Parts: sequence; structure tokens; C-alpha cells
Amino acid sequence: MQQAHPSQWKLESIRIGDNFMAMTGNFNDAYFLEYLSGKSGIVDYVELNQYYKADMILPSGAHRTLMTPAANDHQPNVQSIPASNWGLARINHRTNTDLSSYSYHENAGQGVDVYVLDSGINVDHSDFDGRASIEISFVSDESEEDLGGHGTHVAGKIGGKKYGVAKGSSIHAVKILDKSGVGTTGGLIQALSHVIEVATPGKSLINLSLSGPKSKILNEVLKEVAEDHNIPIFVSAGNSGSDACHFSPSSSEHVFAVGATDIKDQVPVYSDVGKCVSIYAPGSNIRSAWIGSTEASQLLDGTSMANPHVSGIAAILMSENTYDTVYDLYDTIRSMATRDVLTFDPKKLTDVDNHNLLAYYSV
Repeated sequence: MQQAHPSQWKLESIRIGDNFMAMTGNFNDAYFLEYLSGKSGIVDYVELNQYYKADMILPSGAHRTLMTPAANDHQPNVQSIPASNWGLARINHRTNTDLSSYSYHENAGQGVDVYVLDSGINVDHSDFDGRASIEISFVSDESEEDLGGHGTHVAGKIGGKKYGVAKGSSIHAVKILDKSGVGTTGGLIQALSHVIEVATPGKSLINLSLSGPKSKILNEVLKEVAEDHNIPIFVSAGNSGSDACHFSPSSSEHVFAVGATDIKDQVPVYSDVGKCVSIYAPGSNIRSAWIGSTEASQLLDGTSMANPHVSGIAAILMSENTYDTVYDLYDTIRSMATRDVLTFDPKKLTDVDNHNLLAYYSV
């Protein structure tokens, strides 16, 4: 069969701000070399369009359940509710002795837009209370809906009125993962480019609960988003049980990578660790919103579940304060953390530096 000439290929250009442009497409090796020979001095480097996956694990014996929202105990400006899950309570208390309650400002996260780059969101779920919307999809062979559940779970933990941290934030579904939780470098870069175009710097943040091979182009784009557009990026550390510096997006120094903990303040074996992990947050047996109905919920494990706890904290801080750079926000979250309460596996990665910081937020 005769191969298509480069002039007949479908190439797509992706511009990130004013200083960076990428092109994606499917190429035959021989013709691709011919194509590059005509682009001398224009192309800096070439990288495979790699796969990135959601950082979640279904706990043993876990199943979907249907639950009704807990009643609020109203107080002036502050609300205290029974915690829908241990993780919500743990980030709200310095000691691991009270996992029953969660207190927050009434309008926590209000005025902040959270862009969840994931598998989509079940925007009709009651937990979002009309604050979640479908922004755009970069998965060409699926609908805009969340067909896998991962994105809904993540979004619920960020801003759900029952399951979430920042209960007044606005959540935007940017679909880059298919129903199996898999996406590509190209789709991810397209999504980041879109967020740059529509987001308000200083009042918007990105949640990326996924990981994959270390990528030069992805890390360069993340730098552009964070530094040139002042949009903080919160990412899951990864579920390989190894050094987060070996993967993207967690290897980027311009993102805030989050590892996982369990109910005993132990870092589970699946969580990536190391100096690239900025902080840790509850990630095992985390309940949040799910697909299938407007009341569905699910228990999941993973750094994907830890990351949205911190995105929620960030949304609250951004609703209350102005940060000149994303690094000022990152430093604030680290400075608030509970220190030296985590236990790491002594048999694993003793040659890497671990930050013993547990995410914390309190009114």
C-alpha cells in the first residue's frame, strides 16, 4: 500500500502562550525524516506522543454506594459537618485523634476556577450543587461525559459540598483521559493550552491526577503555564511506588506534586516518594462522588485521591489571598503542613530525600 506523503498528513499545531509551539501527528519514520529535513532550524526536538494514566486503585472489596448528603451544623461564617471520609477530617486536624469532623468557611473557594484535566465530570451529581460544568474534551472517540468515574471522584474531593475541601469553588471538566483512564502527551498539551486561553491568572488552578513517562515537552509546557501565566498546577506523585522524579508531570519543578497517606499516617507502598513530592495527603480508602447517578459514591486508593485534597486547600487560599507567583502559594501550603508525623517504608528508596509534610487546612 502506498504511504501518504507528508503534505497529506494531518498535523495539528498547539500554541502555548506567545513563546512555545508544538505540532502533533502520526508519522511514518522514513517520510518523517524527509519532513524534518525541510524544517532545519525550526524544530528543536522530537518526542513520542506518550501515554499518561490516572493514578487510582480500586481498594479490595470496594463497591459503589449511594449516600445522601450530611446535614450541616450552621455557625456564623463557619460550618462544621460530620466528615464524609477520614481524609477530609485528617487534613483539618493536627493530630490523628479526631477523624469525625470537618470545619470550613462558608464560602470556601468561592471565586476560584478549578480546571480538572481528567476523564470528565458527572456534572449533574448532587454534590456539585450546580458548580461543575463541562469545559471541553480532547478525547475524540468518546462523548464529553465521564465514562470512567475518575474525574468525577477527583472533582468531588476538590469541591463537592459533601466530599470536597473547597465547597464554594467552580469546577471545570477538561476531558483528556478516556474511560480506561488513559490519555496522551498531545491531548494533555492541548488541554493546558486551552486553560491558558480561558483561565483568570491568580484565580484559577489546574488539577492533574495522572502520571506517565518523563517528558521534556510536557515539563516545558508546565513551566510556561506556571511561570508565564501564574496558574498553579497540582499533580499526583504517581502510583509506581518509586521515585516521583522519574515521571511527568511530577518531575517538573514548576508543579506541586502530592503523595498519598493512609489512615495511620503511613505512606502506602504504592505512593511515589522522593524530593519531587512536595507534600502528602490522604489517598487510601477515599470516598467521593461517582458516575451512574446523581448520588453515587465510590471508595478509591491512589495519589490521584491525595492530590485533590491539596487542590482544594489551594482553592481556599486563593479565594482569600493574592499570590504574586505560584511559588508563593506552594510555599504557603508547605508552611501550613503538619510536620514529621508520617511513616515511610524503611526498606524502600532509602537513598532519596522525603519531605515529611502532611497537608493541613483549618479555619
